[in-house]
Amino acid sequence: MSDGKMSMLFFEIGLVLTLISCVLGPCGIQDWSIACAVVAGFLSLGGIYLAFGSWDEEEELAKYSQSLEEKSAHHTEKKDPTEKSNG
Repeated sequence: MSDGKMSMLFFEIGLVLTLISCVLGPCGIQDWSIACAVVAGFLSLGGIYLAFGSWDEEEELAKYSQSLEEKSAHHTEKKDPTEKSNG
């Protein structure tokens, strides 16, 4: 799993834990609310660290996908040998 995907996973888990903390706090379950908030904070810091580590990852992926598109376009430009010409 790449750092960018791991960062998004940390973000999503942290977001869910933050929402749980926001719901449990007013309900009077303060121990679990604080625990969820602390874990969400640590996950957010880990997600930020991984996100900055994978800053150039998207550019490499874009270059790779662009080269694949060029190769597929080159293959589609070639004439199909079974195709008949009109002339």
